[in-house]
Amino acid sequence: MPGPSAPLMRIVYTSRRSPSAMHLEDDALVEQILGVSRVKNATWRLSGLLVFGAGRFAQTLEGPPDMVAAMFDTIRQDERHHDVRLLHQAPTPARCFATWTMAYLSDLDMIPAEMGIGNDAMALVLTLRAVVRGGPAAFATTSFGAMAQAA
Repeated sequence: MPGPSAPLMRIVYTSRRSPSAMHLEDDALVEQILGVSRVKNATWRLSGLLVFGAGRFAQTLEGPPDMVAAMFDTIRQDERHHDVRLLHQAPTPARCFATWTMAYLSDLDMIPAEMGIGNDAMALVLTLRAVVRGGPAAFATTSFGAMAQAA
């Protein structure tokens, strides 16, 4: 992971499950995505959280700006995603999910206590869950979305 003085970027995006991925069960699709992203994220010094439910993904990625941008480009080209929408992109002083190359929650999972530690992590977890349940417009109605728009 970068040192404390290295610049960090955070993005929040949402996408829908692509029609070309409908042949996969939800669990198989998520496991496939997590398997690839955890390996890439470790190599690219990225961390984040993926939430999935009702055919929608919401994710935050954090890390070096060039690596975050490159990974987002990869996601936009991934045939398992469509209707990819960037909801937030900004420098961040610290990671919310520094210990996870890619944490995962379904939209119904209980939120582990360790996921809500510091740096507005819980607000971000609740935001991703709201976006999965309510679509991109739900971002602005969350506390993290409101903070991001005020900044």
